Amino acid sequence: METKPVKKQRNVAIELWRLIVALAAIGFHAGYIIARSCNEATGYFMETSNWFFGSSEVLLVFTVTAGYFMAAHFAKRKSDAAYMSLSASQRAWDYTWARIKTLVPVLIIGYVLAILVCTSFYYPDYTLHDVIVMTVNSVWEFLGFHAAGLRSMGNEFFNLNGPMWFISGIIIAGYFMYWAICKSEDGFSGFFAPFVSIFLTGWWCFSGTRASQTAWSTFGAQTTSTNGMGGDATDTTAVIGFNNGVVFVVLGMLIGVLLFYLIRRLSAHQFTAGQKAALTILNVVCSVLLIWYILYQPTWFELERWTVAFLCLVVIGLSLLNKDGLTALLNNRYTSGLLAYLGSISLYIYMLHYPAVIGTLRVLGHNTPETIYSFWEVYVPATVATVVLSAVVNEIMKRTIMKKK
Repeated sequence: METKPVKKQRNVAIELWRLIVALAAIGFHAGYIIARSCNEATGYFMETSNWFFGSSEVLLVFTVTAGYFMAAHFAKRKSDAAYMSLSASQRAWDYTWARIKTLVPVLIIGYVLAILVCTSFYYPDYTLHDVIVMTVNSVWEFLGFHAAGLRSMGNEFFNLNGPMWFISGIIIAGYFMYWAICKSEDGFSGFFAPFVSIFLTGWWCFSGTRASQTAWSTFGAQTTSTNGMGGDATDTTAVIGFNNGVVFVVLGMLIGVLLFYLIRRLSAHQFTAGQKAALTILNVVCSVLLIWYILYQPTWFELERWTVAFLCLVVIGLSLLNKDGLTALLNNRYTSGLLAYLGSISLYIYMLHYPAVIGTLRVLGHNTPETIYSFWEVYVPATVATVVLSAVVNEIMKRTIMKKK
């Protein structure tokens, strides 16, 4: 009698972290970025908040996992002789096309929703002609090239759904990295990835920039910022360098590649009960500190961004290694299905939340400084709306673009 193979249970610990980061991004944009836009010009008033303020730093969770699973994809396809016979560029395009099919349609939906929902919020005086001009001149943003700097010179469209730079950065960086690993896995993983990771971390520390400052920068100095996050020069400054957002994504993905090879090596090790207990304690401590930072960044511990980056790498690494007690606890049979699903739509949550927050404010209606909306009054319904919208879009994607033949 034939027996069906046992289906391997998905490790959902990493999905939980993706979900936490996505929900934190909603809080940061609602309580800080959008709240600061609420004034007499918009007719909406909302209190600014430090809740989830550190979410831009923990986006490293998304970039590191993107690099990890890119390396895992390459390792899995190495046994396919026909696939390996293709040129490095063709394999890189195939890999990138798979990412494009998954992300760009949702990226476009996010921009369309932003036009419909956010234009009248940020630009109440815009006519139909103004909206059309803005949309046409933002065509590159629709195609996911915002992170490369190809956006409307007026910068209007960027303000309608700012988080999109991050997604396009993953797509762009992913192509070049996959091409490099196809050309020489040993050279890429053994020299390029560790060397550039060290170089970029030093650059990042020296320049003092952060992920949310998607400015054009030279190596070692931020020169301009056009998204309201600060800077020390004008839009017309001539610069040579990279967009900070792309640098942030490249750095995280390179670390993710290194993490893949490290975890693959550690997975072959037979951990003793004592070692597993030590890993559990380490995971619990780092997880508590990281969640503390995510929830309310001005913590008693006064965690610096590189300390936070270390915490991210520990919890991601231990989640993927799946040898400690906390990870095993999260992978229980009762909640694993729910966590797997919510984690699978976490990037959709990130891409669609901005217009959902603005839409929530518009539903609540205009108010006055005397009737200012509290943070939680906006955050809770906006989060619910974003999750529902993401679930709907996910279902549409599975039935159309991502439908398996």
